[in-house]
Amino acid sequence: MQKYELVLMLDASLQEKERQNTVSSLENEIKDCILKKDDMGLRKTMYDFHRVRGHNNFYIHSYYIQAENKDLDVIKKQLLYNKAIARYFIFKMNSTDEFFMFDELQTKLSKFLEESEEKKTGQKVSFFMNKENKKYLTWKAITILKKYMTRFGSIKPRKYTKNPVLTQKKVKECIHRARELGLLEYIK
Repeated sequence: MQKYELVLMLDASLQEKERQNTVSSLENEIKDCILKKDDMGLRKTMYDFHRVRGHNNFYIHSYYIQAENKDLDVIKKQLLYNKAIARYFIFKMNSTDEFFMFDELQTKLSKFLEESEEKKTGQKVSFFMNKENKKYLTWKAITILKKYMTRFGSIKPRKYTKNPVLTQKKVKECIHRARELGLLEYIK
């Protein structure tokens, strides 16, 4: 069985009861597969979805699931015709990847940023070069991923970040996932 991360983006214009019914019905259908869940709350995305101006507020729910291909097909069918779900993503996770709670991760990373601002030297970003910090490499680490982007929105090359090749590829993958969810900009 493979492990995945299922991310749901629910429309913010829904009533609270409708949103809870949608989430609870989905959780009841896949309750055997769910290992952990994280309610990220209401988030504002960097761009509008569905070409509708001002359609950029979503409730984001993240689930850590363990499933087989037939289970994924059932999940996709449930999500496909649900009007309450604006977007959904299923990310395949490696055996080394960890599932983090969004709020806990943000507090840990904000502490790191405060410490790094005190001893900042130049433009170099070396957070993920430390082996202990590589475990925080996920699309939920928005504050750190912004440091790996230029002021124009492109990803800094390995020449400047001094990351190993595999770490740089993982940083790129995390930035792409955050961009798909609308949490990071494509272009500033």
